[in-house]
Order: sequence, then C-alpha cells, then structure tokens
Amino acid sequence: MNDKRKPSFQSAGKTFQERSVGEKYREKPSQNRPHFNDKFNGNRNEKSRFPRDKQEVRETRITQLSLSRAPSNKNVEKPKVQVMIKSTGTVYKTKEKKTGALSPRAPEKIKKNRAEEMKVYGENACLALFAERAESIVRLWATVQMSHKIGEVLSYLAENKKAYHVVDSEELARVSGTEHHGGICLLVKKPRAFTLQGYLDIPRNEDCLVLLDNVNNAQNIGGVLRTCAYFGVKNIVADNVENLYSGASMRVAEGGAEYIRVLETDDIDSALMHLRKSGYQIIHVSHNKQGDPLDKVRLKK
Repeated sequence: MNDKRKPSFQSAGKTFQERSVGEKYREKPSQNRPHFNDKFNGNRNEKSRFPRDKQEVRETRITQLSLSRAPSNKNVEKPKVQVMIKSTGTVYKTKEKKTGALSPRAPEKIKKNRAEEMKVYGENACLALFAERAESIVRLWATVQMSHKIGEVLSYLAENKKAYHVVDSEELARVSGTEHHGGICLLVKKPRAFTLQGYLDIPRNEDCLVLLDNVNNAQNIGGVLRTCAYFGVKNIVADNVENLYSGASMRVAEGGAEYIRVLETDDIDSALMHLRKSGYQIIHVSHNKQGDPLDKVRLKK
C-alpha cells in the first residue's frame, strides 16, 4: 500500500481542552456587563449636575472699564477712557411656574374672552349668523345629525383653520347650557354696539326705532327682535345690551337679530329726551285702557 494513502490518526498525546464554567460566569447579568471608566460612567446615585428645577438662560452682561490712553506729552496726565464691554453668558435660574396673568387660562384672559364673545344656538339663528358674519365665528359644536346639514359651514371653518366639534346631545347641552340647543352651538365674537347719541348725530329723513324699557325676559326680547326684522325696523335702543346678546334671545329671534343694529344708552329717560329733540315721534305701548288704540294713532310724516 502506498504510504501516501495510509490513514493518519490523531495522536493520543493531543487532548481536547475543556473548560469548566466557574462562579465568574454564574454572576447576575447586571454584574456581567462590560464596565467603562468611572470618569465617564459617573455615580448614578449622585444628583444630576443640572437640577430639573433650574433652566438655562442666556443673559447679556455689560461691563464698564476705565482705561488710560497714552498722552501726546509726557508731562500731561494720562487721560482716561470709559469702555463698555458687552458679552453674553449662560446662567441657571429657578424655573417659574406660569400662573396668574402668565397662564393662558388665567382668570383675566377668561374674563376678557367672556366680555368679547357669546354663544349662539338654534339652527335658524346659527345659519343666519353664518350667512351675515361668518368671520366672527370662533368655534362650533354640532350633533352628528346636524353635521350632515351644515356641510358648507364645516368646510368654511376647516378652510379658515377654525375648530369645530361633532358631539352628542348631552355634551352639546353642557356646552350651550340648555337642552334647547337645536343640535348646534356657535361661539362667536359679539357685534359692536353703537351709541344712540352717535346715531342721532347723523340726520335722517325717515326712520323708525324701537326702545326697550325694562324688558329683561329673553323670550320677549327674542320675539321683539324677530318682529322688528320682519317689519323692517333696523335699530333697537336698549340700556342693557347683554340681554339682547343672550343665547336664549338669539334662539327665539331665529336669525332676526343679525338684521338689527343695537343702539346703546345709559339712561332711558335721557334717550327719550334726545329722541324728541331730534324730531322723533314717541309712541308708548301701555296696558292703560285710557290710551288710544294703535290703529287710531296718526304717525307724523
């Protein structure tokens, strides 16, 4: 047999090197991880170098120095020049909680918004408002059923990045403050009220005004607004404008309030006196039976 083809076997002197798993490899995983230099790792129990109650603030510092300028003559005293050095540094100050006037939900801001905004509910009232002054709408709430009917309104709000919410009837009742919301509620900016005196400064050949004296019921006010809009009376004089801007009055008016200009006065008696001086014929509506029936009253031309 050829020697090259003879099988060769591993000599008995070479043995397989086995190693046993000792205690070092039975340690917990947290203790058997690569360790880094403590200089970079740090002590986890120590407090952070930058405490959470501090915030980094960049401040501008101004340092004033007095420098001497080289004189032109050796016998003359060295003149001094004031130099101001401006630098920017980083300091750490205690964080201040935004409370009170700094908070977006501060009472001052809420009070201001309530004075400038109002809620209008009722389908006819809201649709008339959208048709006349859609830009004054701030927010809208509507039920699912109503949302299918006001697609044009929702599209306008989406295009102008104004919020609207589709909610259930119970949520809408909480938002509007009444169960008679009609499936829709708007948060809008209040229209500007004109003063009666400023209105009378402009002479008019023909005009008709309705003055509300001690009329505070929202249902009655809404009925007056709706009637005035129907018969073409465009101005109402009142000493309490907030009653005309209540949600209940707007709902009962069914959109008629959008066609009425409110003229504000501080005193009803003074308003009547100014109206007489301006040539208006004053007609009082009274329960007194001794008065003349309305159909027999002759109007001045």
